Amino acid sequence: MRKATNSALMKIKNEKIILSLINQGPISRVEISRKSGLTKAAVTIIVDDLKHRGIVIEKEGKSGTIGRTPVMLFLNKKSFYVVGINISRLDITMGLTDLGGNIVAQKVFPVCSPQKAFERIKTTFDEQIAESGIDISQIYRLSVVTPGPVDVQNGMILNPPNFTEWHNVSIAEKLREITGIDVVLGNVSSATAIAEKYFGAAFGTENFLTLQVDEGIGSGIVINDSLFKGSCEIGHTSIKFDGTRCECGNHGCLEKYASIPHILENTGYKSWKEVVDCEDDVLLEKEAEYLSTAIISANNIFDFDKIVICGDFTYKPQKILEHISKKMERNMLSKKKLVVCAGKVGSKLQVASAMGINEFFV
Repeated sequence: MRKATNSALMKIKNEKIILSLINQGPISRVEISRKSGLTKAAVTIIVDDLKHRGIVIEKEGKSGTIGRTPVMLFLNKKSFYVVGINISRLDITMGLTDLGGNIVAQKVFPVCSPQKAFERIKTTFDEQIAESGIDISQIYRLSVVTPGPVDVQNGMILNPPNFTEWHNVSIAEKLREITGIDVVLGNVSSATAIAEKYFGAAFGTENFLTLQVDEGIGSGIVINDSLFKGSCEIGHTSIKFDGTRCECGNHGCLEKYASIPHILENTGYKSWKEVVDCEDDVLLEKEAEYLSTAIISANNIFDFDKIVICGDFTYKPQKILEHISKKMERNMLSKKKLVVCAGKVGSKLQVASAMGINEFFV
């Protein structure tokens, strides 16, 4: 029995390795064997099964001048779908995406009590499935993201600040009960990192940091192509040891200086957009100093290939990115070129569904 179980687990693992390679772009069976280390026979068995299940499509590639035309494998992104639910302090965004993050259905409604929200989610789920014509068997996961902290293992929202009504909610169990779909739960920062990995600025990058700068500062870390599941609260990295006391008990946390409300304090500006439009280089440089200090500290530990800045900074990001890059080049210990860029995923639904899509490939 143990051998059978181990064999089944190995088959699933190898299948996900192959699916992940196919998802990165058209690829031949020979190339899959070379990159994965699997034998050609093993690749053939798994690929033929994926084709039979409609998950993979095989097409002739572009003809070369010499030899046979290569036959390439493509992911059928419409073979499965994910229900995404993004719960914020303002609203709830819910909908369906395919495996490529393409939106099939979407609805936004005001945030409310958990009980009322679950009723609305159930109604919306039934409507969207019926209107889309998607068979319920094609729904791979229900993926829900909320403000942290969350207990991913037990499927619970814990005690997010300024979100008291949603404290200690067993959200995964309740959503599974009303939809019948397996649920994956994550916080917004981790989900943003996964979304940028699959269909954003970090596509094809194995080691990167996403920094979400808005009302607070959130972060997500991907190392060796996998989400880092340890503590990565870069917003609570101390950049001034004798600085302002934070709610977390620490002094001089990045969030107390570089989050949008704090950087705008006593400036007369009402939004980050105004700072950018006014080309206020003094404030841009000040913000870059705060962020680069925290990024360099994190990079000294993780050795990233790319930093993806998300949130409000995706508005005309070039100036702030230039300031951050210059400060990092001047102060980093490593001489490796570290790319700093703006995030590309602006959809709350895509951020939510990314967690479920990730489970399909990992």
